[in-house]
Amino acid sequence: MGPIQSVSELISWLRRRWLVIITISILGAVGGVIAALTSERVYSATAVIQIITPVIEDEGATPAALSQRIQTIEQQMMSRESLLALAEEFDIFGDAPITQSDQVAILRESISIRGITAAQPGFTSDGSISALVITANTNDPQLAADISNELADRLVSQSAARRQQSARAALGFYQFEEDRLQTLIDEQDARIAEFQTANQDLLPGNQLSRREDLRRLEDSRLELERELVQLRSELATLDADSSRTVTRRRITALEDEVDQREEEIALLDERIDALRTELSRAPDIERELTAMERAITQLQDQLGATAESRREAELDLRIEDDQQSVRFELLEEALLPEYAISTGRKRIAMIWGMAGVMAGLGLAYALDWMNPVLRTARQMERELQLRPVISIPYTMSAAEVRRRRLMIVMASGMLILLGILAVLVVI
Repeated sequence: MGPIQSVSELISWLRRRWLVIITISILGAVGGVIAALTSERVYSATAVIQIITPVIEDEGATPAALSQRIQTIEQQMMSRESLLALAEEFDIFGDAPITQSDQVAILRESISIRGITAAQPGFTSDGSISALVITANTNDPQLAADISNELADRLVSQSAARRQQSARAALGFYQFEEDRLQTLIDEQDARIAEFQTANQDLLPGNQLSRREDLRRLEDSRLELERELVQLRSELATLDADSSRTVTRRRITALEDEVDQREEEIALLDERIDALRTELSRAPDIERELTAMERAITQLQDQLGATAESRREAELDLRIEDDQQSVRFELLEEALLPEYAISTGRKRIAMIWGMAGVMAGLGLAYALDWMNPVLRTARQMERELQLRPVISIPYTMSAAEVRRRRLMIVMASGMLILLGILAVLVVI
């Protein structure tokens, strides 16, 4: 059983332990006031950027491309250099002894860029973003609004500039690539023309005439061979030892004709061998020419694809210049916040005050529990089942009365001081 079991005992307990309860409560209240006064107020300002869909659809308007574009811009805005420039522009940290790394970490925690998903019919979503919300949290309301608006302006300007820069870079690349491929094609054309001139007789269109020449030469050689055989046969029928003048002249004439036919056959053999050697190279010439023509065909195909890409890049740049693509527009500027988003000072003071009261009551109850004393006849009768014959009330001495009055005065002063601090908290 506890020391308090009735209303009268509760009142008696409060009268005995009021000093402990008041002291702890006042200490808790003072701590709450100090905590409230020293707590920083955090203000939040928000700017909203609307993402306007393009009039003319292009690849950059797809949800994936748009998300990648937003992520790239966000990474640039939240980079170390960008945040340090922002801190210097608005003198966010002043002369505070904070390293640049800590400044960047604080700003990254204080600034957020959040996308709002576009509404879709039904329950499906393609991931497209319809707006961006830029929020800045600082202890100065004006600074929070200024930072949000500055980041919104940067995002809008950087988005347009980056889009135009990308379009111009793409156009420049395709123009350079087109010129390079055209130069390669011209060089390859010159090489093919030179190769055809050097191997004109062995080109696929001229091989037939060269083979016809070879056939005619071979036929001529066969004819000479037949004539040579006839001449040798006739020469064999004549008597080489004959003394007749007519016979000797005929033998001499036949021998001259045989020598002439042999020389003609030797010349034909040289020409036939030369033609056969040339014709043996014809497959290699044809393969080499085919490879060169295939290479120029590939270059021409690449040139056609590059020209098409260059025309698309020109169209993209024209779309960007006319502002017909995806663009960001400032929908709502960040206004000066009227209220802090952090826990209010009143709430902090109330929490500490209530905690002080509960701690005072708990300590007072613990003191009575650790020092159980029978203070009234009712308690004695309840605990010991003995009825006291007589009970004499406690009478304070003059010193105790003075000490009690001094404590009341001190408690009153502390209450007055607490009231002043509470007024400061409210203000």
